[in-house]
Amino acid sequence: MAETRLSRRRARGSAVGYPQVNYQIPQDCKDKLEAIANRMGLSAAEALEAVIEHLELTADGLPRWFIAHQEALPMQRAS
Repeated sequence: MAETRLSRRRARGSAVGYPQVNYQIPQDCKDKLEAIANRMGLSAAEALEAVIEHLELTADGLPRWFIAHQEALPMQRAS
């Protein structure tokens, strides 16, 4: 099934001056980001920006899902 691209991309040149981000991530994560971006009609950079902008953060500035994940981990006892 071919994915359709919508035309919601930034205007050419509108990201001039934005810093470039370069991280090494697993290929499946990169593929997922690109598939999501494609379905959104955005570049991978724009999709990542949208995901970050829509993160629900705690008062400490951490994603809510991270806090829930941390609470689920067993606590180690001090030696």
